Amino acid sequence: MPKTEKEKYSVIGAGCGGLVIAEHLTSKGYDVSLYNRSSNRIKLFRKKGYNIVYGDKTINIKPSYFGTDISRAISNRDIIIVVITANGHKEIAGKMAPYLKNGQIILLVPGRTWGALEFEYTLKQLGCDADVIIAEANTLFFVARIETPGTVTVKGVKKTITVSALHSADTEYVIGKIHNDFPQLIKATSFIETSLGNIGAIFHPAIFLLNKERILAGESFNFYTEGITKKVAYFIEEVDHEVQNIATAMKAKVLSVRDWLSSRYGLKNADIYTMIRSNPIYKDIKAPVIINHRYLWEDIPTGLVPLSSFGITMGVSTKTIDYLIDEGCELLKRDFRKEGRTLEKLGLSKNNLLSDLDKIINKKTRNFRI
Repeated sequence: MPKTEKEKYSVIGAGCGGLVIAEHLTSKGYDVSLYNRSSNRIKLFRKKGYNIVYGDKTINIKPSYFGTDISRAISNRDIIIVVITANGHKEIAGKMAPYLKNGQIILLVPGRTWGALEFEYTLKQLGCDADVIIAEANTLFFVARIETPGTVTVKGVKKTITVSALHSADTEYVIGKIHNDFPQLIKATSFIETSLGNIGAIFHPAIFLLNKERILAGESFNFYTEGITKKVAYFIEEVDHEVQNIATAMKAKVLSVRDWLSSRYGLKNADIYTMIRSNPIYKDIKAPVIINHRYLWEDIPTGLVPLSSFGITMGVSTKTIDYLIDEGCELLKRDFRKEGRTLEKLGLSKNNLLSDLDKIINKKTRNFRI
């Protein structure tokens, strides 16, 4: 049997998540290109690479391409992993559209809520006819932070991560292509499960907004383990309850927050307050020191807003979600409902929502994916 040539990867985004994934794949012998939208972030380590720290082990990595040319980054690449803030998915889809080729896999890590749906709709609106496979993970693969310039410290690895292609018949093909390198990936029933399982939308705005006075005062505290008061835990549980009700109305199953924490981090099942405070991987993750932070400008428009939009359509009350949206809008003086992912922006009909989604999920796939 002839030796199978290794897939070529492209990682889009040189934040913590993208840098660690690029290192992980490069260390396994893959040809990896790494793209970033801004040159400022990567100019420090384009020549000498960057460092990834795992405990007492430090690895220096320099991908085969590291720059801001999207054409060069994705041309002739088999698998494209997009690891950017979700409010940039539409923009990056537009940049990628002219250069995509049949058979490429695009995996959003994470998609947040309806990321794969928005990505495909954007490509269609731009007239891109490349037959690509678009999939989304419901969370980042690693917990990591940049603590010094050019160095990323990995604090933990998620034990399980659900993944779904936009068209469910493609999901096993996607996971099969990358499972050896990311064995924690498991198949979701559909992208409804991965999108409604957007844990960032449940955690980040609630913890941030209910600790806003501490952040405004410049207080240094650990975001999760010290930011999770009993009151915050109550809000998280209420948002979780509303998400579960949306899932039920859409005939989907989504892990509760408690089950998610247990499956992703191996925590003993308890109340939300105890589980978050006791998670060793959340230890020493500092709270933001600025108000204008991605926990609001990413997680509200790409998480809470689409949850509210779908909740309204399905006749489900989302009063806690709506409260957090309003609080975030007021704090940053932005209209996140206008900015965010709504049914109309995703090309969906209010009158035929479940039917539209069912057609997308069950769309037949091409032979090259078998």
